[in-house]
Amino acid sequence: MLIPSHASWPFQDDWYVIDLVKEYTNVDFNITSVDTEGFSEKLNLTMASGELPDLIYLVGNAAVQQYGPQGAFINILDYIDQMPNFKAWYEENTQYALNFMSADGALYQFPEQGVDETNRRGWLYRADVFEELGLEAPTNKDEFYDVLVKLKEAYPNSYPLAFRSFAGALTQLNMIAPSWGTTFIDTGDNRFLGYDYDSGEWSFGPTSPEFKEMLEFYNKLYEEGLLLPNFLTIDTKGWQDVIANSDSFITIDYLSRIDFFNSSMRETDPDFTFAYMAPPAFGEKGVDKFAFSAKGVYGFVVSSQTKHLDEVLAYIDWMYSDEGRELLTWGRPDELYNEAADGTRTWKNFTAAADMKQNTGLETFGFYQLYNFDGELATFTEECRAATEEARNYDLAQQPILAYNEEEQEVVNTIGLNIQTFVNEQISKFMLGERSFDTWDAYVDEVNSLGLDKLKAIHESSYARVLAAQQG
Repeated sequence: MLIPSHASWPFQDDWYVIDLVKEYTNVDFNITSVDTEGFSEKLNLTMASGELPDLIYLVGNAAVQQYGPQGAFINILDYIDQMPNFKAWYEENTQYALNFMSADGALYQFPEQGVDETNRRGWLYRADVFEELGLEAPTNKDEFYDVLVKLKEAYPNSYPLAFRSFAGALTQLNMIAPSWGTTFIDTGDNRFLGYDYDSGEWSFGPTSPEFKEMLEFYNKLYEEGLLLPNFLTIDTKGWQDVIANSDSFITIDYLSRIDFFNSSMRETDPDFTFAYMAPPAFGEKGVDKFAFSAKGVYGFVVSSQTKHLDEVLAYIDWMYSDEGRELLTWGRPDELYNEAADGTRTWKNFTAAADMKQNTGLETFGFYQLYNFDGELATFTEECRAATEEARNYDLAQQPILAYNEEEQEVVNTIGLNIQTFVNEQISKFMLGERSFDTWDAYVDEVNSLGLDKLKAIHESSYARVLAAQQG
């Protein structure tokens, strides 16, 4: 088995989870683990060698789309009747599984479900500062602006709104745009247009009137000193310092940041309270919703060369069983956790997810397919658990994850990349005031001239295969 090893909980060959799996399944592993930073290189070398391990755990679907149609991995659907637990899960979760399908209609990667909840993000704010100033959490654009102004008045040296991860991919716009009634999809799964489930149409958000309205707003905040001036370049450490030093009070990030900041800052400031803020509805067509962020594409692929196919399929099928999900979430009954009369479980020795992973190997790459996220929630404070549960109420539908055939992929790699690069550059200029909004119509024409219609067409053709597979 080849697996990535996360730097925050590096693989250990004496992990509890390895003994657990061996006890319940009689599987004995020969594991090659590679740090996530070097995993792609190792994977490419492994694929080039032609000597594949029985199982490879992959994060993302790029390698699946590249090597699966070449025959490197089995098509899971050809063996579904050998896996009763997986078959039952698949029949109940077919729409979710379609996110893992390849352009040739095959399913090469076993879909993970549950751990992706750890990626959930949302608006976060300093509730203690709001209380100090008598401020209410904003619910729309005007209230949001007014709150930033009042924060600036109270803390003149501050920049009330801060973002991180804007550099390069402008990542936070993925989260922000839907609340303005538009989309910005610039993520690693090669999607550039957004899908409207009501109209059944694909549209390109960054040329829409709503997108212009959004950029004008953030440019205004930038010009008035309400937005952190280096939001396009600040790294994670710099962003952490800004929040911790009370230089900024509102941001977007992973909900787990609530515990990250509160646990450390309350050692010196007991009142410090980083909290979840329900998403405001921005703009004329805005909604009080947030882009679906509890997502990820993870899971095993099985080598088509394996000499242990029946054993491999039996093992993975166990991971889709109720027993497998239970054990790979909590461990052996009552061993690592306490259970209250109402069924609520708490870890005996772990108060942070990282500690649980480091010490047991539970919830680490290669040791889950289905996961009960209550296992990680049990490491959260009540504040963070409540935030996670509340945030689920504001989810928009997950955007489709598309798989392109060779011809479509060529369009993505050429026209798509050119559009992506150009749009990111121009968005940055608009937000910083380096390009006038008077030139917006010219900008739209410039984007269209790069071949946007062809990019839209491949989204439509790719998604048509998803719909056909769903109906089938």
